[in-house]
Amino acid sequence: MPSFGLEFKSVMGELIAWAVAAASALPIFIGVCALTRRRRGFARAWLRSLCLPLMLTPAPVPGFPGYFAPAYMVALFETLFQIDGQPAQSLKLLLAALLAATAWAWLWSWFQRRKRTALD
Repeated sequence: MPSFGLEFKSVMGELIAWAVAAASALPIFIGVCALTRRRRGFARAWLRSLCLPLMLTPAPVPGFPGYFAPAYMVALFETLFQIDGQPAQSLKLLLAALLAATAWAWLWSWFQRRKRTALD
């Protein structure tokens, strides 16, 4: 019987952690969709498009090469709990996710507005 050793356990642990992160992001996304169902336009698209990218953007964990965690968790942990924390990379990734989600929301609301005016 092959022995997978530490590598198999660490990969399984990382997969379980990402599954938990995705499972916790989904109810938040559903809640934001429920809260914004009466809104229209950019605000609705922006709030909906921010949820999943901000919660599921991966960032490398400083001090553990090859390991990734959700960027917001790395940024919080490195900022608040580490004496010599390095949150810069995870914050840059969060900013990139924010900009991408904003661009997507703007395009989505623009196309929806064009579609509505074309139907009128």
